[in-house]
Amino acid sequence: MKTIVILGAGQAGAELAFALRQNGHEDRIVLVGAERHLPYQRPPLSKAFLRGDVEQDALPIRAAETYAKAGIELDLNTTAAGIDRPTRSVLLADGRKLRYDKLALATGGRPRPLPFDTADVTSRSLHALDDAISLRHALAPGGRILIVGGGFIGLEVAAAATTMGIAVTLIEAAPRVLSRACSPAISAFVHREHCAHGVDLRTGVAVRGITRHGSTVLAELSDDTTVSADLVLTGVGIVPNDTLAADAGLAVDDGVLVDAMATTTDPDIVAAGDCTRQRHGFLDRQVRLESLQNATDQARIAARTLCGKPADPAPPPWFWSDQYHHKIRLAGLPEPDDTAVVRGDPLSDSFSVVYLRDGIITGLHTVNQPREFAAGRRLIAARKEYQTCP
Repeated sequence: MKTIVILGAGQAGAELAFALRQNGHEDRIVLVGAERHLPYQRPPLSKAFLRGDVEQDALPIRAAETYAKAGIELDLNTTAAGIDRPTRSVLLADGRKLRYDKLALATGGRPRPLPFDTADVTSRSLHALDDAISLRHALAPGGRILIVGGGFIGLEVAAAATTMGIAVTLIEAAPRVLSRACSPAISAFVHREHCAHGVDLRTGVAVRGITRHGSTVLAELSDDTTVSADLVLTGVGIVPNDTLAADAGLAVDDGVLVDAMATTTDPDIVAAGDCTRQRHGFLDRQVRLESLQNATDQARIAARTLCGKPADPAPPPWFWSDQYHHKIRLAGLPEPDDTAVVRGDPLSDSFSVVYLRDGIITGLHTVNQPREFAAGRRLIAARKEYQTCP
């Protein structure tokens, strides 16, 4: 019997386990997860779950009996301590060893730390379900929260908290929110919407330090102002969990290095999801992608690789974000020197930005335009010229 061990029971790990069955692997599959929860959906954590619109029992990706029926062994609340490649075994923190014939790494990432935490004040993060449970309990109408980071997580939490009657201050060190992900037009729209909903949104400022005075947290900012809050949340990205891979002698570079087939520098080990830096099959370049869609797509590729089957062509990456009643969608991954063309009125609540390189559509960002986004994804996948865009 050949055993495949999957380290990491998030979106990528769970998807990989079932994709193995779908691709004909009939032998043993062990899914090891550090968290105590069944593999769950992460997108609702910063939105519907935080607001109380979705409860915890609705979050699991699949029910426990589904894993049992598929013959997938769940080893949850278990941390991997090391990988011994010569003996093809995984050392677990509780002293057990798991032998493997093939190994998959889906270890995800961890919140990027900031230097201002002290013994008196520790900022919160929102990455795992336990983080969301704790934050949901801490937020109460009339409270105050300082959010550090104007990326998608910080902005989604700001939107949720504001609708819950909480005073939100959000600071972003860059000159605009979503500066790494979106065009200036999208950034400006998001900025306006948050300000219109009462968020005190400040760009171009950072935290110098934080102190606690009773139940109040005081944050000193780089512009010499001070913000008072009940709690601080940081959302400045994640660091890939690649230490296990590095300690095992696999190549890493801000993520476990994998090729377009999700294979590491060891042909018996694949990796998928947020822990990887991949040679993306569609983009044809090395990238780190942190999204539900990428975790799912890459996990399916890894499963086919483990089963000795060729992978389907990689689709263009895509991503979405819900903030207030708006849905922002991104497709493709434009490069910095691509040309951005705004379609529609960027001062309205429905417009798009098309990215072009040599006349070919490389990306599309939309605000409240589901049909345009669906059509644009197809055009990006087909590498069509701009004039064919509806």
